Amino acid sequence: MDEKSIVQNSGVTLEAESMQFFTSKDTNPVLGSMTYYEFIEEIWEVDYTKFFVPDFMCKWVDNKSGVKIDESKFTLVDFRKTGYRDEPFIMVQQAS
Repeated sequence: MDEKSIVQNSGVTLEAESMQFFTSKDTNPVLGSMTYYEFIEEIWEVDYTKFFVPDFMCKWVDNKSGVKIDESKFTLVDFRKTGYRDEPFIMVQQAS
């Protein structure tokens, strides 16, 4: 097997929920969710002295330009189009 044949999928998703308002005067917020796609760059273990918390350091895909749903309803993710660089960490329990 040559190097080009070796593939590792370290991609994970995160489902985030938030209250969404349509205008500043909106009194009926709606719970909305959005899926974020990322690939794991490093696995960290944060030491809180009495316990450890494993975290993933990820590179996020820009949802506006790097994610597409095709005609068969498959989600296509372009890992070359990254975004959301300010928050690279998620807890392991948050990943799917």
